[in-house]
Amino acid sequence: MRDFEDRKRRYRRNRVIIFSSLLVLIVIIGAIYLIRLFNRSYQDYEVMDRVTNTEENLGGYLEYKGAIVRFSRDGAVAVDNKGNLLWNGSYEMTDPIADTCDDYVVIADRGGKQINIFNKKGLAGSFTMNIPIVKVEVAYQGVVAILMIEGDTSYVELRSKEGELLGEKVTNMIKDGYPMDISISDDGEKVAATYLSINKGEIINNILFLNYGEVGKNFTDRTAGALIYNSEIVPRITFLDNDTICAYTESGLLIFTMEEIAELVKEERVEGKIKSILHNEKYTGLVLQEEGENDSKLLLYDLKGNNVLDMDLDFEYESIYLSGDEIILYDDLTCVIYKTDGKEKFRYTFTTNISALYPINSLDRYFLANPQEILEIQLVE
Repeated sequence: MRDFEDRKRRYRRNRVIIFSSLLVLIVIIGAIYLIRLFNRSYQDYEVMDRVTNTEENLGGYLEYKGAIVRFSRDGAVAVDNKGNLLWNGSYEMTDPIADTCDDYVVIADRGGKQINIFNKKGLAGSFTMNIPIVKVEVAYQGVVAILMIEGDTSYVELRSKEGELLGEKVTNMIKDGYPMDISISDDGEKVAATYLSINKGEIINNILFLNYGEVGKNFTDRTAGALIYNSEIVPRITFLDNDTICAYTESGLLIFTMEEIAELVKEERVEGKIKSILHNEKYTGLVLQEEGENDSKLLLYDLKGNNVLDMDLDFEYESIYLSGDEIILYDDLTCVIYKTDGKEKFRYTFTTNISALYPINSLDRYFLANPQEILEIQLVE
């Protein structure tokens, strides 16, 4: 009996070892396959689907959760990756501007007063402001941050998709400076803004952080942080994710954390003229142009301000942006796609103009918009 029990234990132990070894082997093979899949290079493409497009009175395009939005002066449409119309909204605007977050898209009339908000089901809200609009941004539940200017006064307002006022900041431009930019957090509770003023011939930028959540009630005027930045203009500011903010200066960038209260965590200065900025929820980046040089340099940083990529660019792009772990550049006819580790994924010259190029998935499918069609393409080796 003891010999039988010993053999049974050895059999069970050997079976566990064999199964464990097979499982480890399967995981290793799967990991190698995924690494190769995500790091593939492509030379050509196939058209998987197409829909008719028009760019009459075009305002622009937006990447929209596996779909694409085209907005113009007289309306907007959203098309999914099967070529199906998600929604179609009509309006009349002189200079439409737009922003998207999660399911929501906001379209506003810059210099006008109209705001329309859409989600996957179509029009979610529409309202009219009393003051001319400069900029809008939307959060994931449809809350909108609106920057407006009238006379010597600037207004930053938070409104629900129904138009209800949720918070406001009113400043005097002579005293507090001219508003350069604003941004709203994904949860719709925090706002960052940058104001430019000149005091005794010196340039001063006031960077302001507002909290309209519960914690913000404890702060005077909802101000949960501020920074006076001297001698340089800070023209852009944006939330990278819900708690991380990047402000772009003339010579670099400033990264703040703001779970509730804003705190500066990294200042990065660079050499050379900043040609472009780019950012998403994972990275922020700068493209530098050396004076007298044709080539440019791309610097990419993570959310803590650590440099993760320093790469020379040999392509004179017209548009550049980040999507996931990809850097996408294009001009009228040619596009180049890099991975964020610097590896070139795709380079191609098309026969029709490129109006927009957005990923559908994280592998090999993209929307390619031109003045006649919106194509769904698949890259091939």
